[in-house]
Amino acid sequence: MSLLRKSGISALAITSAGTFALWNSRVGLAKIHEASKYDKELLKDLPSRESLVDSLKKEKQFDVLVIGGGSAGAGVALDAQTRGLKTAMVEYGDYCCGTSSKSSKLLHGGVKYLETALKEFHYEQYKIVQEGLNERINVMKAAPFLSHSFPVLVPTYKWWQSIYYWGGVKVYDLLAGKGILKPSKFISKEEALEICPTIKKEGLRGAMLYYDGQQNDARLVIVVALTAIRYGAKCVNYTECIGLLKDSNGKVNGAVVKDHISGETYNIRAKVVVNATGPFNDHIRKMADEKQKPMIYGSSGIHFTVAKYFCPGNTGLINPKSSDGRVIFAFPWEDVTIVGCTDDPAEATHSPSVSEKEINYIMDEMNKAFAKEYQIKREDIVSVWSGIRGLVWDPRKKDHLTLHRGHVVDVGPTGLVTIAGGKLTTFRHMAEETMDKVVEVNKLEDATSCVTRGMMFEGGHNWNPMLYRTIAREYGLEEQVATHLCETYGDKVYEVLKLCKSTGKKFPAIGHRLHPDFPFLEAEVRYAVKEYARIPADILARRTRLSLLDARAAKQVLPRVVAIMAEELGWNPCEQKKQYDAGLEFLKVEMGVFNLGKAKGDVKKLNEAEKSEIAAKFRRVDKDGRGNFTGEDLKEFLNEQKKSQNVHKDILDDVILEANNGNRYITLEELQKIYLDNKNGSFKGRRLIDHLGNINKCESEMKPNK
Repeated sequence: MSLLRKSGISALAITSAGTFALWNSRVGLAKIHEASKYDKELLKDLPSRESLVDSLKKEKQFDVLVIGGGSAGAGVALDAQTRGLKTAMVEYGDYCCGTSSKSSKLLHGGVKYLETALKEFHYEQYKIVQEGLNERINVMKAAPFLSHSFPVLVPTYKWWQSIYYWGGVKVYDLLAGKGILKPSKFISKEEALEICPTIKKEGLRGAMLYYDGQQNDARLVIVVALTAIRYGAKCVNYTECIGLLKDSNGKVNGAVVKDHISGETYNIRAKVVVNATGPFNDHIRKMADEKQKPMIYGSSGIHFTVAKYFCPGNTGLINPKSSDGRVIFAFPWEDVTIVGCTDDPAEATHSPSVSEKEINYIMDEMNKAFAKEYQIKREDIVSVWSGIRGLVWDPRKKDHLTLHRGHVVDVGPTGLVTIAGGKLTTFRHMAEETMDKVVEVNKLEDATSCVTRGMMFEGGHNWNPMLYRTIAREYGLEEQVATHLCETYGDKVYEVLKLCKSTGKKFPAIGHRLHPDFPFLEAEVRYAVKEYARIPADILARRTRLSLLDARAAKQVLPRVVAIMAEELGWNPCEQKKQYDAGLEFLKVEMGVFNLGKAKGDVKKLNEAEKSEIAAKFRRVDKDGRGNFTGEDLKEFLNEQKKSQNVHKDILDDVILEANNGNRYITLEELQKIYLDNKNGSFKGRRLIDHLGNINKCESEMKPNK
């Protein structure tokens, strides 16, 4: 009991949480695993954006108009439409162009919220965790191709931390009930270092290993919006609400909107208007009633991207206690590592940027969890971004730790319904509660009950985990490309393949890459236009995610993206220049492309002595003379040199994959390029060079810049 008092968690708290967990998880998950019985036929072909706009103009009155096309807005549109209500949705920019596309990519209950719930007997925080865990498994079943479970390490360096984190994570498992992904466990120091060799070794006692969910946030929201459209909803992007309409009694009954593509302004009438604009909720609320007090507190969550080798394999790493008490993490995602995040006050803006102070804070705090040789340096960062959360302000409380972290459904005096707060994981349940309130308050007798629980989203109906192998074999695709396509489009992958052009080669037979280092295809740009992409940022940030993975690579492909979109949308040279400049500005402001770490000085080249030295290193690893080496060869070489330090072969395979763009072997020419890139300040392949540097430590001139 003394240990529990020291850690701040009482035995009663754990017991109480367990009791709540057993009851809630069994009740909730019985519904979660129940497939939706909604059987209305889906539209086979997506309507054009022009036809959707035409419907908005011609419809005399919709039942529900949703303002905002992020996770909450798209969720409400799908819920409303599948209740049998005529539904419209308008979004200022692209679907999910705001906070929802700039999340931590998690599907989770929130271990930090659980800690607060247990320490302070905070029932509100407990409910947030419970809701998140219930919805985590529901989303993973609704969009299985976009989500997966992954392990997370919480290292322990003091004896009491092992018990403290074990108790907290076991309660987290208990709350998940039947929706648990995999049981958590405590692992030894040796196991922790084998799984994640980049963590700090000094004083390490072991680690808690637990499992959470991960997803492609922007694509998830887009498929929710597309599912709503296929069921008949009229969802249109790049349409801004510039005013609200009211009847003679002062009740909101529609909106005045402006189409940013055509420049046209028109009215949309609706029985009910739902405000789902996240950090901009107060802006819309004041349109309805200028006397409304603010309820939104903007909070900036910044992330940056570094190489995958900081989180080798598929394991995330958490620093649970930063200098100011926040949780800082490094999670693997899409063959990179995402590091985050902050929680600072911020004004709502459509183009959030990241300051050097924020970057340095995250970098310094995360480096406390990494070994000295794996410290993140400024030049390692290849992309930065910020998402502005719209937290719900409770005027009775003062600091950011006591803000309402859940969601609130508010019905204003003019009838405007606002859904505020919450998080991406719980968007479906937020939408359900919002529409329950809409139906109740407005007495919409024709509406059915919610049917989205258990509903499969666009792309999931005929997807299976082995689909990538089928299309790779049948269409002559590289495995990396096939995997990416299936994990992005699900069973709609065949629609993308129809747009691929022949390469003129035996292999790959079809599909031209936008960038040689990434699996994104030119055909995806054409398909994205069919899915209502209208500017280059839609492609770079939300359809391919390239700007989040490597902002400089996104800049390199920007001209080609503009050229393809010009073919699809009929842009003249003047419009192409305008779109290119806008794309460049987006990368500069929102992705930090011109503030990323760069090698100083002129571009360096390998001299002849260095080339000879690299060749000698290569021959010593490729001792069979095949002309390439693999992770197995590297393992054998290190064993012979007695330098392996028990490095597992899987880790060395990952070293090879990371260094050589997903290929499982490395040639001499490729090895020379890796050394050259590192000499010029690149991060890619640094882990491989660290291993090869063990051949002869006195060869100091070959050490890469760090």
